[in-house]
Amino acid sequence: MTDTLLITVRFHEGRYHGEGDGFHGKSGWPPSPGRLFQALVAGAVRGGSLLPEDQRALIWLEKCDPPKIVAPAVRRGRAVRSFVPNNDLDAVKGDPSRVGEIRVGKQWCPCFFDQKVPILYAWNFESGLAEAERICDIASRLYQLGRGIDMAWASGRVLESEEADAILGAHPGSLRVPSGHGNTPTPHGGTLDSLVERHRRKRTRLTTERIGRKSRQLFAQPPKASFRHTGYDAPPRHLHFELRGPKGEFCPRPLTLAMPLLVGLRDAAASRLHEYLPSQFALFERLIIGKGAGRQDLGQRIRIIPVPSIGTQHTDPSIRRLFVEVPADCPIRIDDLKWAFAGLSPCDPQTGELWLGNLSSTEDSRMAARFMRPARTFRTWTPAALSGARRRRLTIGDTKDAGERSREEALARKSVVQALRHAGVRVRPSAIRVQREPFHDRGAQAGQFDVSNRFSKHALWHVELRFDKPVSGPLVIGDGRFCGLGLMEPVGFFPDVVAFHLGSRVKSEDRPEIVRHFRRALMALARDDAGNVGRLFSGHEREGGADNQGHHAHVFLAADADSNGAHSGSITRLVVAAPWAVDHKAERRGRRAFDEVTRDLVELRAGRVGRFDRLTALPVEDGDSLIGPALIWIGRSPYVATRNLKKRDDPTEFLRADVVAECVRRGLPRPTKVEVSNLHVGPKGGRPSATLNIRFAVKVLGPIMLGRDSHMGGGLFHAFRQS
Repeated sequence: MTDTLLITVRFHEGRYHGEGDGFHGKSGWPPSPGRLFQALVAGAVRGGSLLPEDQRALIWLEKCDPPKIVAPAVRRGRAVRSFVPNNDLDAVKGDPSRVGEIRVGKQWCPCFFDQKVPILYAWNFESGLAEAERICDIASRLYQLGRGIDMAWASGRVLESEEADAILGAHPGSLRVPSGHGNTPTPHGGTLDSLVERHRRKRTRLTTERIGRKSRQLFAQPPKASFRHTGYDAPPRHLHFELRGPKGEFCPRPLTLAMPLLVGLRDAAASRLHEYLPSQFALFERLIIGKGAGRQDLGQRIRIIPVPSIGTQHTDPSIRRLFVEVPADCPIRIDDLKWAFAGLSPCDPQTGELWLGNLSSTEDSRMAARFMRPARTFRTWTPAALSGARRRRLTIGDTKDAGERSREEALARKSVVQALRHAGVRVRPSAIRVQREPFHDRGAQAGQFDVSNRFSKHALWHVELRFDKPVSGPLVIGDGRFCGLGLMEPVGFFPDVVAFHLGSRVKSEDRPEIVRHFRRALMALARDDAGNVGRLFSGHEREGGADNQGHHAHVFLAADADSNGAHSGSITRLVVAAPWAVDHKAERRGRRAFDEVTRDLVELRAGRVGRFDRLTALPVEDGDSLIGPALIWIGRSPYVATRNLKKRDDPTEFLRADVVAECVRRGLPRPTKVEVSNLHVGPKGGRPSATLNIRFAVKVLGPIMLGRDSHMGGGLFHAFRQS
């Protein structure tokens, strides 16, 4: 059973001055677990030493996995430089009257937040209840967190994980989850000893050395405390909506009306929130509408992003959907924003005329996910507003020569670089292309977009960007990025693992049959004009023999369940993985074919299991249980050995050795531990099967599909993460 140690920290004032905790560059909000650990040690010390029970508890805490953190949103203040005397009076021969000569500048950049909202730190653990309760007692002695002026107090509780998760979920702040290596200091084994040693050495920094009759003082810098550095994810949250009519039908709006549509909805949502919470009017004006917003507010402003319908060249790219992107540091509650937008009727912001349809909240994010994929190439659907790159307006009979057009485009490309920096994209593009004409067959020219006198139509440009490494979406650039302009679509993204959500549940015992029909459907789509199916989807050579490449060169298929059991639960999605995603030694051939075939699958007829239509291939990305990364991987379908069992072999040890060899063959690290359960051996030996749990020495990226029948859903593993 997993319990949670929950430490609640409150500040006496709604200001914090700590720096360098790795969450937001130099500005350190929220206080890192390493800083909290130091504050706990400072509060636990009595007379320069630690009680044995306190020391045991702190050693236990430093060995726990990094905690989850929930903190209130902050508003960053201006940096202030104060000049104070440096602790070096000897430099002026000990004369206090000359202290002004040794003043140095100290910069302060406070974070402001609601002091009524606490910071929560949650450690999950399976053993050490007595130590956790002792940490709760130590937390009550905390008196400061951050710099010396950041006075705080804390309390601790030990809860069941479900109750702790509910408390974290109800907190108005954003949740930060540990995600591998990063910049945030966290305690690890040996941190307490390093703090004790630093304190001891700090007390003896100055020593006197005698040379004959003379003496001199020597200064020794004490060693720094030892921490590991962890990455924390605090991604923006998204609210998805659809434009629906009274009978549930879509009510699309033309792509060229993206800006007036979103501005009208934005203003209506802010007005509704103002009526509901009048005391926060200035906050809504600043972070939703943008009135009075400064540079420090850019990271907190919400974005309303239109979602054109895209797919094939025949798809009408009208706006049927939109989503609201809420930054992790936005102080507006997510449920308040959802309430404010749900049910709104779009209207013309100039005339107030109501348009047909209402905003309906939805969990369907498949179309929006197309704009969130990572890619190296992006192209605009709605033009970017580049105020520093206006084109000269042509009059009747007027023309532009090639030199003038070239200068306008060069200025526009320069403005795109600045627009990327303003949008928070730190990767510089390797190529930029600008033009008035759309990049898509069903797109619209830049000048056709209604900008409602907000921007000049001559400052609108369609933009294509190319990067040397993938950049994650959604990518929205330009001065109109908060009201629907500058929306870019990832182009040429070929995911290595895709999933098809079935929309209804399938019994786990139907796993072999639905995977078999799934394979046949993909092979049918992969046939060429001569009726041949390539090795990538068939697993056979052109002459009909089995794949003999040495490494796996055909796709891996699986039917995935959504329960914690290895065999129980209902199948909710079908997964297809490229061979190089599972066998790390396989050649990366057929990326485009893999993408085209999986994208074309929209219907699956699986015999008695049923018919599934409106399927969409969605990329399976980092963080999904199939991908991880994780140290421990839990078997979700039986692993079948790659060799036959001999009479003298012990089945359990045989399976352990077989899966270790299989991991090495696939280019995975050698497992440090393999747990075997549900072992099955045939009456004549053959290939034994079992459910396996695998532990690695380092975090491994999935998907992991191992064993004899791994291409048909056997030996499927999920990443294990403590909740």
